[in-house]
Amino acid sequence: MSRETTQNSSAPESVSGGQAKNASTGISRRALLRAGTGATPVLLTFASGPVAAVPFGQCVLASSFVSVATFQSRNPNGVLGCASRNMEYWRAEAGKNPNNGPVSTALDKTVSAYLGAVGSTYDGATVRSVLLASPGGVATSGELGTLQHLLVMSLNLASGSMPTTGGFDPLYLQSIWSNYKSNGNHYIVAASGIDWVDAQIIGWARLLLGYPLPP
Repeated sequence: MSRETTQNSSAPESVSGGQAKNASTGISRRALLRAGTGATPVLLTFASGPVAAVPFGQCVLASSFVSVATFQSRNPNGVLGCASRNMEYWRAEAGKNPNNGPVSTALDKTVSAYLGAVGSTYDGATVRSVLLASPGGVATSGELGTLQHLLVMSLNLASGSMPTTGGFDPLYLQSIWSNYKSNGNHYIVAASGIDWVDAQIIGWARLLLGYPLPP
């Protein structure tokens, strides 16, 4: 059973980690702020407790975010990175010829090996195939984009490229994917006021992976 399915009332949590190279993102500020008609703004404030600047290199749990303006005002760089390997690194590795090295072994595991079996059509797909499934590059929208970003964070955790303390660990990412699929591709944490669709989950993930908010 995943640890966070529909509710999480914990205060903001963060853990220290490494740095990722900044890269441009195809997600517009409008996509981050409003994921669709009638969607509420996301990623600007913390769910509870005092809102303070977040030092670069800390991972913040999704349940600690409600929406993106206060975060921006208190973090003018618009960057929150805790990973030393980003989306492009893992996609490039996936595109290389398979070998017997540890990176190849990690990429040839199935989606369910990292995120659990949730009845998704992707359960039995290899991580390599998912990362290469968007021919134009990294997907930044839709279910595929959400899955690619969760998988890259899972790969980072498995390789020591993101910290595994403070509640940010493989089981936590599994709980997000399970919650998302069981709620019709919405990530819902009622206690934190979260009802996120793909753009919002991806926006949070990209902040952790070191990408800046779009200008």
